Amino acid sequence: MIAFVLGLSACDKYEKQQKRIKGTWELVSYRFKSQLGLSYFPEASGTMFFENCDDTICAYSMSLEYSSPQITGTRVEAGKYSLEEEGGQLYLTPIVNGIDHARISNGMTLLTRTDLQFQYTDDLGRSHHFVFEK
Repeated sequence: MIAFVLGLSACDKYEKQQKRIKGTWELVSYRFKSQLGLSYFPEASGTMFFENCDDTICAYSMSLEYSSPQITGTRVEAGKYSLEEEGGQLYLTPIVNGIDHARISNGMTLLTRTDLQFQYTDDLGRSHHFVFEK
């Protein structure tokens, strides 16, 4: 009985996360941290969209631009996403030309109805921290 109640509680938390994340998010802040530990706050804009998840395919898309004297770039991608019920992980799997690429693990530090924050470390050891609002 206790295992059933705990399992039900985990499902409820996962469903709440799914409800909260779906929709369009506007980028309000981006912080880039180099391998040397230097932080930069480029001018940044863009959106991220999460589709309603039907437990089999959860789609996302993003289009971000950032610019500063130290770092300039864009991140445009679409693919599949998944949420880890515990531990606050947001997994993004970009799909390019119909082929799944390596899954990116993002540490989600905040997810509310109006705020989303996550960060990831790229292959070069640089940290990217994104803050979005709905």
